[in-house]
Amino acid sequence: MINPEDYMLYGFLAFISLLLVTIIAMLFRQSRDIGRLEGQISSLTARIERLEEQVANLREQVAEIRGMLTSLNERVDLLLRHRHNNAGQVVITPEEVAAD
Repeated sequence: MINPEDYMLYGFLAFISLLLVTIIAMLFRQSRDIGRLEGQISSLTARIERLEEQVANLREQVAEIRGMLTSLNERVDLLLRHRHNNAGQVVITPEEVAAD
């Protein structure tokens, strides 16, 4: 004959077994989710690195354009600071007039 204590022991063992199976299933699911998140983080990191490279390239291009504009500005200043004398020759006017 089976005692009630045996039923309680079997029930407790069944509960522990189900709990272990649930814990193992949750562990596998979390490991899969963690792997997927690590993949997303690595792809995000690669995108950030590409963006940093693009920003560096754009910064170089802006510096080059800024230098070209500065050079153009200097040339325009030289062009605007000239006059023609009576003989038709170009005379560059000084930026500052000498003090008397």
